[in-house]
Amino acid sequence: MEDRDAPRASALAAGAGSVVPVGFRLDRVSVNLGGARCALCDVSFEIRPGEQVALIGPSGAGKTTALAVLGAAMRASQGSVSVAGHDPWTLSGRALRALRAQLFIAPQTPPLPARQRVVTAVLAGRLPGWTILQALRSLALPADPQAARDALAQFSLQDKLWSRVDRLSGGERQRVSLARGLVSQAGAFLIDEPLSALDPTLASQTLEVLVRTARDRGATLVCSLHQVDLALERFPRVIGLRDGNVIFDRSPSRVSGEDISRLYFNRDTDAAPGTDAALEPESRHRPDRPSRCF
Repeated sequence: MEDRDAPRASALAAGAGSVVPVGFRLDRVSVNLGGARCALCDVSFEIRPGEQVALIGPSGAGKTTALAVLGAAMRASQGSVSVAGHDPWTLSGRALRALRAQLFIAPQTPPLPARQRVVTAVLAGRLPGWTILQALRSLALPADPQAARDALAQFSLQDKLWSRVDRLSGGERQRVSLARGLVSQAGAFLIDEPLSALDPTLASQTLEVLVRTARDRGATLVCSLHQVDLALERFPRVIGLRDGNVIFDRSPSRVSGEDISRLYFNRDTDAAPGTDAALEPESRHRPDRPSRCF
């Protein structure tokens, strides 16, 4: 992003003064969605408050399921889950809603009402902290259009403030959904494939906004990506998932070409998405296939 947007970013971060970073822990978690194969298979890892983590792996690896479990949107079939020090599924309904209010969850396909104005869609990021009356008032007269404009400016969409959602491209909808997070009070961002509809330049800029915003707030960021190069470049920790299993969990400096090859089985002739085909010489070899969980 251009330097002139930096004050807006700082103001948005300052507006999140009550943000409390959220930590997560999965202990031998499995998720079975029906059928022979589980979506997550005996998975264990911990994400500390304020940490930034990328989830990578092929389609169907379990990345979206992992985010849903972390976001208390899906209950594990086995194992234990801790979100901000709590097992979400032992809480009362009111306490569970309060816990979820600390999380900003962005699915790959944003559920934005087609006839809604962009300004309203962005300000929906503040819904967890509003009363029903405040929410209804903002539908008729947006409560803080300047905050929405500043958030959109981080994604070069400030000119879309008063547009209708159904007039946006797929990539614009993705970025509008992410702008919600900038106006929220979330202590953790759980973001699923935020770059899938973006060109390389916009993808890099968008990821930079997410990383910078989380860092400035001290918030936790967990992001699933197919762009392996960006995951290795922008995140201090990368978790590789395949067939519901954790294949590796380490810093980018310790992720080798062999690790990436192991993650993407069709590696004899094809490079992993978003990587140099010649990451390391050993990436041309075919290691033993990691076990599947049935």
